[in-house]
Amino acid sequence: MRKPRISVLTVAGLLALGITRPARAQASGDGFLFHRPNARLALRGGYAVASAGSDLFQFTTEQLTLNKRDFSGLSFGGSIGIAASDQLDVTLDAGFSRSSKASEFRNLVDNNRLPIQQNTSFQRVPLTVNLKYYLSPPGQSIGTAAWIPARVTPWVGGGAGMMWYRFHQDGDFVDFNTNNVFSSTFDSSDWAPVAQGMLGADFTLTPMIAFTTEARYVYGKGKLSRDFGGFDKIDLSGASASVGLSFRL
Repeated sequence: MRKPRISVLTVAGLLALGITRPARAQASGDGFLFHRPNARLALRGGYAVASAGSDLFQFTTEQLTLNKRDFSGLSFGGSIGIAASDQLDVTLDAGFSRSSKASEFRNLVDNNRLPIQQNTSFQRVPLTVNLKYYLSPPGQSIGTAAWIPARVTPWVGGGAGMMWYRFHQDGDFVDFNTNNVFSSTFDSSDWAPVAQGMLGADFTLTPMIAFTTEARYVYGKGKLSRDFGGFDKIDLSGASASVGLSFRL
């Protein structure tokens, strides 16, 4: 689990260096910017925990050698924020998380007393519009020609949008009416409305770049395809924590 996280931060760091060097002469001075930022671009990576609270997850974890934590995984995302005022941004946000786990039936084997095996994957891609409010001024204007960023700026936010999800299973399964083992693929994907709340903090590294940390919770439920007939809506909710870089534009 550690290697992907190091990779995300390394790539983000290289990107920061590439963006900063050519732009610094035009946009920043010695510890300040020549104007208040009009926008912010943020890139992040972390871990997303799926709530996995609906009956589909309950059935899957009861029958197969899976646990709720197996539906959680690494997450990546980014946002672009447009300044509406000194302490308020309107942001467009996109994220991605995925889990994939091999399993077998807990209490059943085939005619050769071999495990009945399959693979289950769960993907979530939220697209949201949010309001992001800085709890303290993110910087201070000095006259009309300079803007000095604050060292630390905590913030809160919230918004709504749509999430694309996919729940996919393929392998061998059991017909509980006949106890026959058969190979098949079960798949459900769709868009669903979601809402989310966020909080975090930005730590200034250079006039143009800040290290950002955040936690968020997304709430949503989605319709299932006919492959999963008889189940309630799938639970798309979950919490996530991430770190990344924010670029003042």
